[in-house]
Parts: sequence; C-alpha cells; structure tokens
Amino acid sequence: MADRLPRPMKQAEILARTITDEIVADGLPAGAKLPNEREMLESYAVGRSTMREALRLMENWGVVTIRSGRDGGPFVRRPRPSDLGGALTLLMQFEQLPFAEIYAARQALEPMLARMAATRMTAETLALLEQCNQAIAADLDDRALFRRENLRFHDLVANAAANPVLSLFLAALESVAGGLAFGVLDGQFTREQRARSLEAHRELIKTFAARNPDAADDAMRAHLTDGRANWQAAYGDLWSRPVQWSSLPPPAR
Repeated sequence: MADRLPRPMKQAEILARTITDEIVADGLPAGAKLPNEREMLESYAVGRSTMREALRLMENWGVVTIRSGRDGGPFVRRPRPSDLGGALTLLMQFEQLPFAEIYAARQALEPMLARMAATRMTAETLALLEQCNQAIAADLDDRALFRRENLRFHDLVANAAANPVLSLFLAALESVAGGLAFGVLDGQFTREQRARSLEAHRELIKTFAARNPDAADDAMRAHLTDGRANWQAAYGDLWSRPVQWSSLPPPAR
C-alpha cells in the first residue's frame, strides 16, 4: 500500500514546477533569458542549493538551457517530442521491450490519424503532401532526400488530423532510436522499396482528396504493413533486440 502513495515533492521540485508554470503563464518564448541567480533567490526566498537543484530539474525536463559564461544563465527552452521519446525509450529499456513494439505502436496509431486527417485535410496540406512526393520522385536514388521527405509526409498527415496529443505521441515515437521505424536510416531502403513507398503516398493523397476516411485508414494500414516488411529486411538484427536508451541521439538543445 505504501508504494502506491504519492511521494512528497522536494522543495526544489516544487520550485521548478512553480517557475515552469510562470514561464507558460507569461508566454515566455524559447530563448528568453530568466532573471539572474541573485534576483531569483530574492524573488522565491529559497537557498542557493535549492535554486540550483530546481534549475537542474528544469534543464532535465527540457524547460530551460543553462549557458555558462558572463552572459550565461538559464534560458527558456520549449520541450520537444524527443524529450518524451527519451523518457519512453528508458521505460522500454527497463521493460525489455524490443524495437518491434515501436513499429507496432505506429501501426496502431497512424491509420487512426489518417482517418481523422481525411475529414480535416486542407488544400494547402494536400499541396504540401504533393510537394513531398514530387521531391522523392525527382531523385529516387537520393536516400537522404527520401528519408527527409518521407518523415515530412507522415508529419503532415499527423498534423492534419488536428489532434495535438496523438501527433505529439507519434513524433515521440519517431524520435525513439533516432527514427529507425520512420523511413529508417540513410542507405538502408532499396530503390524498389522507396518506389513502393512513393506509390503508397500517392494512394493516400487520393483518399485525402476524396475525403474518404475508410479508404485513408485502409491505405495507411497497407502502407505500414509494407513498411514493416522493409524495416525487418533492413534491420532484422534489431527487430527483436530490446530498445536501449544509449541508441538515442542526444536531444537538440
């Protein structure tokens, strides 16, 4: 029973949450400099060790960046999906979950987003999706371009669903293992696989233009089923290997 009780928060954590709430309430943009240490100590009436621990917590949460030097100090940083991806990866590592579970989650989530996007797709987003395909088609041999535009295509679909929570979770999944399950690393997909992916994107665009949620769901499921086979072919040794936190690149600051 005792394990289920919430632990009491330390003073530094209470302070970190208080400052974070104020950053959001005041609408401070990323890059905004917070007051210096002396001013913050006076404002919050806490000791130096508590303040520094609070700032370290906020840095770990991705809320601030601590810069050194004469003009340094705490600067506002907007948390990113990769921050959530890092925490998710750590949880998966402790649960000994394999990379295959990342793709399984994607297969469950993206058809739902495609279904939602089909009824909310704007002409502007349709045009952007077409641009992605045109860029890929212009040079199927450019692996780096394929990976970039493939990621962009799926991000556009997720955003078109107009469900920020689901889009955020998909972006977090994308960041796990550096996006292995999302078009994979440069050089791993064959030209034929890239061509099939391009055709699947074209089919998806047709369903979006027709405002057909059932067809969009089916098209995305078919696309991801094919993608799963590609993923296994390129990364068969990773498919059943447990996710490791160390496989993630450090989040951009």
